[in-house]
Amino acid sequence: MIKKLLLFFCLLPAFAGYAAHLVGGEITYKCVGNHNYEVTLIVYRDCFSSGAEFDPLASITIYDGGNNSLVQDFDIPILSSNKLPVEAPTNCTTLPPTVCTERAVYRFTTHLPPRAGGYIIAHQRCCRNATIVNVPNPDDWGSTYHATIPGNDTGCNSSPVFNDTPPVVLCLDQPLQLDMSASDADGDSLYYGLCNPLHGGGKNSTSTGFDSPKPDMAAPPPYSPVFYAPGFTPQNPITSANPVMAINPHTGILSGRPTAVGQYVFAICVSEYRSGVLISTVRRDFQFNVSDACQATISQMETQLMNPSTLCDGPQLNFQNLSRFATSYFWDFGDPLTNGDTSRLKNPTYIYPDTGSYTVTLIANPGDVCADTSYYTFKLNFPLSISTTVTGDVCFDKQSFIFNLTGDFSTNAKYFWDFGGATDQGANSTEANPKNVNYIEPGSYPISVTVEDFGCSKQIFDTVEVYADLKLQHYVPALNICVSEPVYFRDSSITDTRIDPYHYWDFGDGTASNEPSPVHTYTEPGIYTIEHSVQTLTGCKDSVFERFINQIQVYPNPVSQLDIYPTTVSIFDPTVNLTNYSENYDLTRTYLPDGEVLETFDMQTITFKDTGTFALKHVAMNDFGCRDSSIYLVTVEVPLNIYIPNSFTPNGDGINDIFTLEVTGSEKFSIRIFNRWGEMVYESFDPKEGWNGRILNYFEPAPEGLYTYQVVVRTIKHARDIKKHGTITLIR
Repeated sequence: MIKKLLLFFCLLPAFAGYAAHLVGGEITYKCVGNHNYEVTLIVYRDCFSSGAEFDPLASITIYDGGNNSLVQDFDIPILSSNKLPVEAPTNCTTLPPTVCTERAVYRFTTHLPPRAGGYIIAHQRCCRNATIVNVPNPDDWGSTYHATIPGNDTGCNSSPVFNDTPPVVLCLDQPLQLDMSASDADGDSLYYGLCNPLHGGGKNSTSTGFDSPKPDMAAPPPYSPVFYAPGFTPQNPITSANPVMAINPHTGILSGRPTAVGQYVFAICVSEYRSGVLISTVRRDFQFNVSDACQATISQMETQLMNPSTLCDGPQLNFQNLSRFATSYFWDFGDPLTNGDTSRLKNPTYIYPDTGSYTVTLIANPGDVCADTSYYTFKLNFPLSISTTVTGDVCFDKQSFIFNLTGDFSTNAKYFWDFGGATDQGANSTEANPKNVNYIEPGSYPISVTVEDFGCSKQIFDTVEVYADLKLQHYVPALNICVSEPVYFRDSSITDTRIDPYHYWDFGDGTASNEPSPVHTYTEPGIYTIEHSVQTLTGCKDSVFERFINQIQVYPNPVSQLDIYPTTVSIFDPTVNLTNYSENYDLTRTYLPDGEVLETFDMQTITFKDTGTFALKHVAMNDFGCRDSSIYLVTVEVPLNIYIPNSFTPNGDGINDIFTLEVTGSEKFSIRIFNRWGEMVYESFDPKEGWNGRILNYFEPAPEGLYTYQVVVRTIKHARDIKKHGTITLIR
């Protein structure tokens, strides 16, 4: 049956592409005499997958176990196939009909004489189901099934053979005991363990090599393991608990309780030992389907492990029924004082005569052949009732807290205080009533106390506030100042309160302020005493004050007053008289516009040298350094003068070619010139521009003759328009 001899199998339909349909497989062998071995390949597939049917021909390759060289390669036709029975773990369990696994058998016999390295028999195929949950990218992984024939097998060994097919479905939350044992024809010792599935083949559908879905021949060893997703390992391949999945190394019994629905890949390795020496290992690669659709009556009640609060609810218990696939119930509450301690309600309530321990029985579907019964012993205690009071001063320097615990608990109770921060007695205490506790720093501390008694626990919370002590700090200047000079007071007191403290400043002149850092101006001379007080209304309630006697000396101010006459003069007579009417002064200075300074005087005369408006500053000073100043304005005018010629000769000889005016003492000017027909021949707002004898100064020359003009000016002094009319003769 070697490939080159089995040409007729080439006429069978070819298998194209890859399909995620593999569930698992295994290879075993049996010695049939004279070093002839019957090799059996079993492959499992998912009936309901989108993958193809079993391969008509399975490629099985044999390598030298010492140097991995090729020995034989076969294409083996399928011998038989059948669906595995979907067997329930008990007669009272109904399994879902949506899971199906098929099993195919390939078998051939070959002669393998003893060899130093032994033999490795392998088959590879891709791919696995895409819905597997314990392997990342599961449909990227293929499978390698292999068995080993030991070196120098002069006795013609037979490998272990699994006794039974694996189950198709595991039921969620139901404990299992699966027989995964094997038999060995030679009577060798067998050892069982969970191990890694092996990878083989690939997704390259255009290839027939090792990376193809159906390799033309299996690759030589070594073989890569299939990597598990986070949270899974070869020894922990299925989500399970109470107990977790494990296999007995001596019996091959796989036990556990699946706790999550899904499809899981795993492998079981059976190793055979002879006289303590490992002979060979057979690996079963398989996929378990964990389903929550199994229907079996399960009796289950909420226990105190699930809900510890029932330990301390007193003698009344509210039972929670967690049974599955049940429609009727029978409760026996285990009260030894009565026979009426039963109920058929789903979630009953029972009041026991006292606290203590009671064993409760729950029968799901009572009277049914598949009824299920569960038991649980409840321990009942009265609820703990505790309260706390905390006494002590909230001011940091006075605190010394006492923590008082009261309530309904025994003298054997245990206590645990958490002070919420560092204290002079540590952060915790196991005393019932810790005393004289002082926090290291001010702050807000979340405290708690836990009391444990009769297996019950109660915790309550509170908060302790420790406020920094009030410390009065401020800046009160010692000053010699003048009247109306501002004084700045600054508060920097240390307070620790939710509401701003109350401030009171007494300035000693009959006025006060509630601002933290006020600014005050004294209006009268004198010597003043200052008082400042701070009061906190919340937190560390306290009041402190300080008095500063004769802290501020206020001196009188002089009065600066200067009389100037007149305040408006002509440039032709620019002299004014100054009279000093200042009061309470020792020195005056008058600052003139030209930079000259006049010291103290009674009367003074000054003369201006230019026109304009000028400011004089007069400063009065006394011996206390107080001063007063005043500003005065003097205006020196130019009188209004207008000179208008009566003729001009614009003939280009350079003499009297332009008609111009001379104007002084005005701030606004305009001139218009008209011919005898009333037509305007010139207009200007600049007295220096002049008329050149052309129409509007740009067009044709105006003819000789008499022209009239109108001049409008506004004087600086009177701020009104003055109009002048006249005639002018244009001579060519």
